[in-house]
Amino acid sequence: MNTEIKKVFLSILILTGLTVTSQNLPTEPRSGYAFQLGSKFTIKLYPTDSINFNYSIVKFEPYQEIIDTWDNDNVFEKEGEKNTIDFFFGLGTSGETEKEKEKNMKVLLLMKNRTPYSLNYKSDIQREENGKFEKTSNVGTHSGLKGIEIWPYMIYQIGLKEFKKMK
Repeated sequence: MNTEIKKVFLSILILTGLTVTSQNLPTEPRSGYAFQLGSKFTIKLYPTDSINFNYSIVKFEPYQEIIDTWDNDNVFEKEGEKNTIDFFFGLGTSGETEKEKEKNMKVLLLMKNRTPYSLNYKSDIQREENGKFEKTSNVGTHSGLKGIEIWPYMIYQIGLKEFKKMK
């Protein structure tokens, strides 16, 4: 199955690259967007009231590398723009040997929160190509910290929406 994930990942990267070239950045602020597997992007928050935010996509690039699940500080720049969150949505693995790395391949959402807010948000995933989105849980994102979500199955797209301050 992991070889299958790699093949699908490469196909999605090609399609993502073609789609991204036609998108103007930054996007208009809105409640949510969906992102293809193999994406590295930065969003900027815009308050709509005292607890809720819309966001725009200020940076986007296809990201083809399979990262180390636990040693990934090099994915994001050390410094970034205030009120932004950096994301990587792609494949990660760990292990010493190729066999271990193949066995440990997972879909990841890595994030680095550069805002002064700890945030809750809703996330939906698309588990089948051209399939319906389904809700999934998440841990939110915490001010000044890097966080990670890990899934043991294939995800083609993820939707991130309705960011709000944690209570």
